[in-house]
Amino acid sequence: MRRLLTVLLAVLALAAAGSVLVWRWAELRLEDGVAQWRAGAQTDGWTVTSGPTQRGGWPLAAELVLPDLAVTVGAPEVPAGAAWRAARLALRVDLLRPGTLLARVTGAQAVKLGAGPEVGFTADRFAVTLPLAADRPPGQAALDASQVRVGPPIDGLTFGLLQGQAAWQPSAGAGVPAITLRLSAEAIALPPPPAPQAALGSHIASATVEGVLTGPLPAPAGPYAMAAAWRAGGGALSLERIAVGWGPLGVTGRAALAFDAAMQPAGTADLRLVGVDDALAALVAGHTLPAATAQAARAVLGLLTLGAGPGEAGVAVPLTLRDQTLAMGSFPLARLPRLLWPDAPGSATVQ
Repeated sequence: MRRLLTVLLAVLALAAAGSVLVWRWAELRLEDGVAQWRAGAQTDGWTVTSGPTQRGGWPLAAELVLPDLAVTVGAPEVPAGAAWRAARLALRVDLLRPGTLLARVTGAQAVKLGAGPEVGFTADRFAVTLPLAADRPPGQAALDASQVRVGPPIDGLTFGLLQGQAAWQPSAGAGVPAITLRLSAEAIALPPPPAPQAALGSHIASATVEGVLTGPLPAPAGPYAMAAAWRAGGGALSLERIAVGWGPLGVTGRAALAFDAAMQPAGTADLRLVGVDDALAALVAGHTLPAATAQAARAVLGLLTLGAGPGEAGVAVPLTLRDQTLAMGSFPLARLPRLLWPDAPGSATVQ
């Protein structure tokens, strides 16, 4: 019995020592990855600052915590500049899942694009999952967030659930998906007064967009140069699924967008609307749409339903954008302003 107990204790000791070695290996791998990311970001002209790194996660995971993280990105990656800061970023690798990195943010966050205002937000949960590989950077990511509360200047905007998946292949050729994206949100609460009130209601039940951006992705440069290179390489954006439920109105459909020879947006969309009459009535009651315009919209939509098949629900709405004109079927809806590129040849203004 004593010998058996001795053997068991030895086995437990070896197992404990082995788990310590595995944990330490995972921790060193995580630290090395963060150090390489910081060095690469600095080489690319980024600015990355944080408080002292904290270690944790024992015994089931290796975890590094970066408090007071701030990241600033400038040209050429983001010509107008961008910044993100977070109160606490925890990077975690579970020992039973060494090929997956979980990045979880807690506390306040804020983002800033170009010269626009900084937008702060908090969330009950805000986590991004990425695959880990020793020979290549991550090529996909998944977002899982809940109770995302946005602060000024759009204080009061809340997302009950926010999820997204993205995969990217920067070297994709013409017609090959360079970025595949799916983003969905549920229980969206719009800002309360004094913000403008939505005639269709203060809550959006759900919104989903699934799209594919075909490549190749251009090298970082000015907006016009990047867009022109993307178009020349056969770039296009295909929104394969659009779905929105907002008050009485339901919208589903798909769309395709690109740039024309004049570097202006062009594309098509095929939408199906349900609850149109109630939605138009709500827009009129909310003084968002004049009654005469609503009546004209009903007449046009009525013409579009003449070709609908038996049993088809809703109204099919074909949209086209060509030569800066947005049209519904053969009926022009609006003339859009010309898109002026700040770095286009001969251009010196931004509008």
